[in-house]
Amino acid sequence: MFGTSLVSLTLVASSLTLPLGTAPRSVDVAPPPTLTAERWIVYDADADVVLASWNANDQASMASVTKVMTAMIVIDNADLSELVTVPGFAVNSRGSVAGLVAGERLTVSDLLIAMLVRSGNDAAITLANHVGGGSTEAFVAKMNARAQQLGMTNTHFANPNGLDEERHYSTARDLLTLIIASQEYPDIARLARIKVVSMPPDPTGKARLFTNTNKLLGTYPGNIGLKTGDTPWADKVFLGVTERAGRRIYSVVMHSDDHFADTRALVEWAFSTYSVRDRLLRPLYSEIGGGGGAYPKPDLSESHERRLFAMPPLDDGRWRTSSLGDLPKAGEIGRWIREALPEVAGGAAGGDDG
Repeated sequence: MFGTSLVSLTLVASSLTLPLGTAPRSVDVAPPPTLTAERWIVYDADADVVLASWNANDQASMASVTKVMTAMIVIDNADLSELVTVPGFAVNSRGSVAGLVAGERLTVSDLLIAMLVRSGNDAAITLANHVGGGSTEAFVAKMNARAQQLGMTNTHFANPNGLDEERHYSTARDLLTLIIASQEYPDIARLARIKVVSMPPDPTGKARLFTNTNKLLGTYPGNIGLKTGDTPWADKVFLGVTERAGRRIYSVVMHSDDHFADTRALVEWAFSTYSVRDRLLRPLYSEIGGGGGAYPKPDLSESHERRLFAMPPLDDGRWRTSSLGDLPKAGEIGRWIREALPEVAGGAAGGDDG
């Protein structure tokens, strides 16, 4: 229904243009950046649109970003205040560890911090053993069931911590789905923002201070999470959540030489692209002869108007950009434009029975 209304609105908006002198000079819009990552995807969460991607459906090792799914399963099945005893086999975990001691008791909340902030493989195994009723395999089965439920059809988990295994893989597109799902968990969003945290001392009294493995926190404007990963098979992996001026961008880079530099470049490009609001306003700025204008004229800055005049279609290639008509949030867009531009929306609505 909204697709028809949007077409009507576009036609009406385009017809309500008046010459207002010389059109602002067009400016070039940069293509997506060249990254070291072999697979990546970037997404506008407010518009529910994939802005661009590269090899996004290729299966590959995912490293410790696995722990986002682990955290979701734990929160679904355990209370944060539950006390958990660290099993002996967990403290022998390879790779990144939080320094847990066999037999010590920690809350689920503390173990989630150890897993998501410090990226402790020992904490992931401890939580999986607890929620799996003493069976890590049972916990991993829950992870795979949830992945299928979310539509992550190119993902398979073999462990809860992300260490390299043949049957442990995902894709950039599936990991984007994981980011989106994780944002429904306030506790994950909260923990992902922690830069430095003091944990309970170990049984010997030794202090434990964890610094987040996400080096973009506090150093890159707007970054509020989410999870790093780094193994020999996966190289560097990063799931990113960045928010500026009310616009939220999710990003995934896989098999990267520098996951932080790649994420910065990708997110900077994403914020330079046109938002949903820009796409909706562009028809109001159709050029007529040597000039163009809009009526009724939205209250925009001169630089914003220049952006709209310069707005071209994005290039095609191995990456894709969703069209406005494909937006799942079309209903919200319709409400926005009716409120923002009632004169135009009213005219469009008058010719549409849908």
